[in-house]
Amino acid sequence: MASYYSEPPVVPRNGHTLVVGIVARISGCASQKELSLDDQVDHAKEVIDEMYDGPVEYRIIATKGKGERLDRPELDEIEQAYRSRELDVCVMEDVGRMVRGTEAVRLWGIGVDHGTRSIAPNDCCDTIDETWEEDLISACRDHVGHNTHTSRRLKKKLMNRFKKFGGAMARPVAGYIKPEDAKTYADWLRDDAATEMIRKGLQMLETTLNCSAVAHFFNREGFSTGPYCRRKEWDGHMVRRYYENRLLSGHPGRGFRSTIKHHETGRRVSVKNTTGEPIFLDFPHLAHVDSAELDEVNRLLAEKNARLGRKKVNGVDPFWQKPRTQTRFPGQHACCWYCGYHYVWGANGVTDNLMCSNSRDWHCWNSIGFSGEIATTRIVDLVVRELHDLDGFADQFADLVRTADANRSSGVPDRWRRLQLNEEALAREKDNLMSAILQYGVRPMFDERLKALDSKEKELRQERHYLEMLNSRKLQLPNSIGTLRELLEREFRTLAVDSAELGALLQQVVPEFYVYNVRLCDGGHLLPRARIRLDLAGSIPDAQYVPGLQKMLSRVVTLDLFDQPPQRERIREEVVRLRAEGVPKRQIARQLEEKPKPPVVDQAIDLDRRMRQLGLETPYVLVLEPPDDYPKLRRHKNPKYCFKPLEGYQRPEL
Repeated sequence: MASYYSEPPVVPRNGHTLVVGIVARISGCASQKELSLDDQVDHAKEVIDEMYDGPVEYRIIATKGKGERLDRPELDEIEQAYRSRELDVCVMEDVGRMVRGTEAVRLWGIGVDHGTRSIAPNDCCDTIDETWEEDLISACRDHVGHNTHTSRRLKKKLMNRFKKFGGAMARPVAGYIKPEDAKTYADWLRDDAATEMIRKGLQMLETTLNCSAVAHFFNREGFSTGPYCRRKEWDGHMVRRYYENRLLSGHPGRGFRSTIKHHETGRRVSVKNTTGEPIFLDFPHLAHVDSAELDEVNRLLAEKNARLGRKKVNGVDPFWQKPRTQTRFPGQHACCWYCGYHYVWGANGVTDNLMCSNSRDWHCWNSIGFSGEIATTRIVDLVVRELHDLDGFADQFADLVRTADANRSSGVPDRWRRLQLNEEALAREKDNLMSAILQYGVRPMFDERLKALDSKEKELRQERHYLEMLNSRKLQLPNSIGTLRELLEREFRTLAVDSAELGALLQQVVPEFYVYNVRLCDGGHLLPRARIRLDLAGSIPDAQYVPGLQKMLSRVVTLDLFDQPPQRERIREEVVRLRAEGVPKRQIARQLEEKPKPPVVDQAIDLDRRMRQLGLETPYVLVLEPPDDYPKLRRHKNPKYCFKPLEGYQRPEL
């Protein structure tokens, strides 16, 4: 009996093989297993088997992610597949597997415009029907409604449990013990060994109103940050949050924050609850400190910090609803060469400068900052120069691209060979295991081994799906050096220096960015310099599959991050030249464009002499440790200082 989906019959647009896209997704929750992805793919294949009897080529997009999220990369991949006009049919178990919400209508509409039939059997939606758009909107409404109702039901249920008997507990903080069988706050235990430390910290905070001082005290005394805290040492922000928690006075609360949907991205954002006051319960056995004393300290801290914080622009916080990881380049991308930690904005009170984040925590001596705008501008100029210098490799670049287009799997032959060898080894292991089961019978050790083999088989199946997909689509590569240069230069022209979009592009083009300090050989200020690895192929989606392309487009360069050299270095070469011509010192200063004072001319001559004595080609020397004669660098003299590089970090060669 013919299936509904076989009417009307599908016809491959290439005349011989039906090209089918399958979309599968799971949210990635603890209760979901990746096996569900395979089930969705198998269901889609069953639909295709009922529709078509000929050869079929499957292109699978199987991912983890929340269905409401609109910034998932697989949605761009689905849209590109629709626009490529290569898919005959696109199947998903239900439209929520692609995306929840009416964004699905737009994507399906692109598929219809480009001749791709889309089917969601569980939602009874098929673009072959004249009413597909209304049916799809109705299905989207049901999926969105299900999420909303479930969220509202869970929030009310958890708040009700908290009000009735102290259920829906938070995670325990430092100073509390939560037994494994605890159901309410009444089952929690106060850690009496921590009470004295918590009270001393509160007294110090009341006297000094300095959270960083309390953090230093806690770290010195070895007071733990708590079982669920990622950081193992206290800082001022952690102390402020800790003493803001009224659990310390025996009053746990709930309802401080709520979630709202950011419709542009589909993200759920946690914000302060503005619809009502938080609810507190009384559990006296959990109190470490007096409630009135804790409230008074928090009031004093609030008054002190009222004038602080990020300034609003036109009444709006410029970073409202922006994640902390979304920062301007090179923030959280540039790394300190000495300790390996990344750089952050706000160096020594200068908001437009960056400094080592580890130095802020007194674990690195390098507190020298650099201008983010200067660094970004110079990197863009450097990339443009390097792109123009690639003209000599134009023929080699074109040959690599032609070879990759002729053999789409050329970039992954080793992976294909490894896959085949692993599949053969897996087949032998299965045969040996079955023989052992037949000979010795069922045993627990066989069951464990069988589970391991099933897991390995699943990994190999996913690898095969990926390589087949890669082999079936056209690689996205620029056809010439000129095209690559035009693409990048157009991006640089249209994007602002401080934009997140330019930052994302530069992170691809500059995968390594290490900052270190140099100094003139005669002393003076420390100057930041960067070791940068350029990867001009970083913005090419499929460059990794073209052997030799990344090597040809990669290089390591040195870049000065300071505005300009000291004056004695700027005039050194000209001073030495005039001095060699016999010009008196006083006249040298008058002939130079900068019109330096005579003592600076003497300093330039001494700098050149010192450089020659040391046998240096340039007057700059690498600073490996804080100089004793530099009074502005004294962070390492503080009792809180302890150099702690990133775990496993090894300094790259300069």
